[in-house]
Amino acid sequence: MSTLPDHIQSAFKEALAEVPQRVLWKCEEEMKDKPINVMTSKWFPQRDILMHPNVKLFISHGGISGVYEAVDAGVPVLGFPLFYDQPRNIDNLVEAGMGISMDLLTVQKDELLKNILELINNEKYVKNAKMTSERFKDRPISPAELVVYWTEYVIRHKGAPHLKSHALNLAWYQYYLLDVIVVILIFISLVIFITYKVFKIIFYYFLKYSRMIKPKLE
Repeated sequence: MSTLPDHIQSAFKEALAEVPQRVLWKCEEEMKDKPINVMTSKWFPQRDILMHPNVKLFISHGGISGVYEAVDAGVPVLGFPLFYDQPRNIDNLVEAGMGISMDLLTVQKDELLKNILELINNEKYVKNAKMTSERFKDRPISPAELVVYWTEYVIRHKGAPHLKSHALNLAWYQYYLLDVIVVILIFISLVIFITYKVFKIIFYYFLKYSRMIKPKLE
């Protein structure tokens, strides 16, 4: 956040200052003009905080770890995705009815405050977040048990070579599809060459015909 332009930082500070709840803000540097309801730190135990029953909202860039933690805790999310998988992650939360997506580079204080209060005060977001969390947790075994099972499975089956991708056995030029690219380039070159030859022949006979018909016209 400290690397963002001043007007974006000001939009967040001014909006959060009007929120009735206390705010935890992960910040690498000392914040100037910090609102009285905001506590900053270089690190917070994010998952433990999200699991607290009093937490109302999670403002996130949409990293997959944070998204999983928010879904697990059943907490609505205000997302500011930037790149990689973040837009897709936030879009999934919006589709689930437990989040709102905003553009970080064009954020304005009034719109930001409006969306924060909407997520906090509108019960449908909390309801959808809790329902999404219940679906997420409804599985035959826990993630920890699943990790243990597959670890032991690989050990029992001597590395489980039958589960390894055949891509591991490909030559480097096959792995990067260079052989396919070469074939495509050759095909395109042939098409261009044949097209050139055809037009050249057509032009040749057209020119020859023109020379033959010219004396007759004279």
